[in-house]
Amino acid sequence: MHYSILHISDIHKHKDVAYDSLIQSLERDLFRYTEAGIAKPSFIVVSGDIIEGAYDDDIIREQYSEAEDFLTKICDLFLDSDKRRILIVPGNHDMNRNRSQASMSPSASDRKEDYVDYFSGSKVTRWSWKDYRFYHIVDWAAYNDRFSLFVEFYNRFYDGIRSFPVDPVNQALFEKFDDYKVSFSCFNSCCSLDHLCHTGGISDDAIISIGHQLSDCYNSGFLNIGVWHHHFYGMPLETNYIDRSFLNTLLDYNVHIGLYGHQHYAQVAEEYSDLLTSSNENSKRILLLSSGTLFGGNKELPYGCRRQYNIIEINNTNGVADITINIREDTNQLNNKLPYWQAKALYNATNSIQYKVLTKKLDLRRMILEIDQKCKFDSDYISACEKLKNLGLDNYNVYNLFLEYLKEIKDYEYVYKNITKIDSVKEGFLKVISAQQIGNLEYIKEVLSDSRIKSLNYHYINEILKVLKEKL
Repeated sequence: MHYSILHISDIHKHKDVAYDSLIQSLERDLFRYTEAGIAKPSFIVVSGDIIEGAYDDDIIREQYSEAEDFLTKICDLFLDSDKRRILIVPGNHDMNRNRSQASMSPSASDRKEDYVDYFSGSKVTRWSWKDYRFYHIVDWAAYNDRFSLFVEFYNRFYDGIRSFPVDPVNQALFEKFDDYKVSFSCFNSCCSLDHLCHTGGISDDAIISIGHQLSDCYNSGFLNIGVWHHHFYGMPLETNYIDRSFLNTLLDYNVHIGLYGHQHYAQVAEEYSDLLTSSNENSKRILLLSSGTLFGGNKELPYGCRRQYNIIEINNTNGVADITINIREDTNQLNNKLPYWQAKALYNATNSIQYKVLTKKLDLRRMILEIDQKCKFDSDYISACEKLKNLGLDNYNVYNLFLEYLKEIKDYEYVYKNITKIDSVKEGFLKVISAQQIGNLEYIKEVLSDSRIKSLNYHYINEILKVLKEKL
């Protein structure tokens, strides 16, 4: 199965610009990269910071309303309005600072006690560099409500298709797509984040909540993709990143790829679970991909960086997924309202990055049997053919079944385009019959001039070729 993912993050639209110019720029770029042979996205991943944020609930709701309209339009553009194929997680800017601030009061405790409590990892005590004092969380209802406006936006956007977990901190959202053999595990990496604590984190309970689903998908040969917001390292004086130890947990739960943002520039990295035991290319590993900021300006962009997003192409076969990362970069003037996207210049001929991700290789005979049983049940021969193509048509048994299914398909355009080699009477027959049924003169000319078909010298095919020749 060959498909691609549009990976965007950190939208950060400022109040003096409109989404229309961004949508138009993405539409123009879609034409550019599909013309260059990159697959149109089948999924959209938004890895956090949907809005700029504020300390006023009405302003936050207004920002989410605008973002909702933008996401709906790009869903229409890329996914034919199928909102199930857009995956969204919150970022630190999606946390309600107003609710967070209302939940805390200046500490009345002894300063030394607070100091010890703070550095022992207290869940209650916070430190403010603004006024050099400790704060305590005193209203847990308000504190636990700090993602409520994001959840409100999320549930309104999906409108019954899906809803955000009831516990936005300790639960994750899991979606799988059988036709693509891919799953998405969507995490809130802001589990302990508030206006005084900028450190990212993913709750162990959130990972546990979808553990069985991840295992089931892994054992079925799926590519498991994790999505969150925070990057996993930072400068010595920074605290706004996530502890990388969670990556070992994701590896143990068989997550193959991690998509994130937050750092505002695109990056590709690999994280091994244990360098001492990772002795060969078959060792467990997770491919980590970050997206840059989509629409931010100088305030968000690190020095020397530009707006960016990723198109991630995936060719998933039994046991291996070939990954191609295409970084799209705004080459227009910084802070311009009209982004002009092009491929980011890289140090190779393709301007892209290639990786191989190993998935669980399944027993081919069992997979063929499952496809055949399902096809006999629902008579969806095209879907069955696509699944067989994913297994690899170089296998004799797979290819023979593929040809048998093609004989049952009345979409002759599909049949014609899927007969690419002609080494047998069966292949030649399907090719000329589909050309005859379509009636396209170009197709007729092609089969009449195809030496492979002539060399078969099969009488029934020859009769059809005579009929086709009379149509010219």
